[in-house]
Amino acid sequence: MSTTEQLRTSAGQHLRTMLLGAAGSAVLFSASLAVPFIGFIAGFLAAVPLCYTRLEGGRKTALLAMAVAALLVGIGFNPLAGLWFLAQCGLIGLLLPELALRGMAGSRALLWTTMAATLASALVAFVMAATAGQNLLTMAQQEVANGMSQALKLYEQQQGLSPQDLETIKQGLQNIAATLLRILPALGTLNLLLVASISLLFLRRMAIQRALTLKVEPFSNFRVPDILIWPLIVAGFSMLATTPLITTPALNVLAVLAVLYFCQGLAVLLTMIARTSYAGVLKVMLIAVLLLQPYLAPVVAFIGIFDLWGDFRTPRTKQEENL
Repeated sequence: MSTTEQLRTSAGQHLRTMLLGAAGSAVLFSASLAVPFIGFIAGFLAAVPLCYTRLEGGRKTALLAMAVAALLVGIGFNPLAGLWFLAQCGLIGLLLPELALRGMAGSRALLWTTMAATLASALVAFVMAATAGQNLLTMAQQEVANGMSQALKLYEQQQGLSPQDLETIKQGLQNIAATLLRILPALGTLNLLLVASISLLFLRRMAIQRALTLKVEPFSNFRVPDILIWPLIVAGFSMLATTPLITTPALNVLAVLAVLYFCQGLAVLLTMIARTSYAGVLKVMLIAVLLLQPYLAPVVAFIGIFDLWGDFRTPRTKQEENL
């Protein structure tokens, strides 16, 4: 095969890879905007095709795929939707594999990618609010109110509910709406963290198939950076304040860190279970208990917090145990 033919073949492969990544991400993200329920699930996978493009075609091909996907989303919906895609799925699908391929540990790449996507999403949210000529808080209130009104309509369509029952449900939905508004930044951050986590799982599998070595440790080794214990402590004490200007940001910080420390606590428990003779059965029992008794989640989060000092996953020698 001549050099010219090799170049044509390589260019054709890069073009196919780019189109697959762009089309896959654009379709999945569009489904998350337009298709109920199934689209919600598709949104968590929207960054995966871009990760594939980065591994298969390189940085330039991935950049082009991200731009084409954003253009397709913008044409299908509106330019702001294209910006929303770039801030979330586009950034995650490009930055996460880039950091992992540069040798960064999977957990650090995950956290840095989530932070970058959160900041970019916040910027796009401000742009959307300014374009609509509204305050960002007012815009969020309208979105939450629309969701709650749709939920109330579903209850009103059900047979057998008395006016008193509907009033109780309405009051409950109003309380939920107020809580959602307070922790909306935390929910958005956790949503991006979940998208990045799912993308990292697929990225690891794709790297193994291509004989690439990434520093993606198993979940049982997950550990929150030690320095994050200080924002947790500060946010906890800040909840004692009486002004929402302090308690609302503190609540959002606590919500995000609580989920991270819950994951660390779960990693600790799974590590301990793995050392027993009935690891498979105990893992199933642990997951079942957490699903059926969710109020135990704070206990798992506290285990994750105290792992900072206890280092529960490090095997102890018999001499240390006797001490």
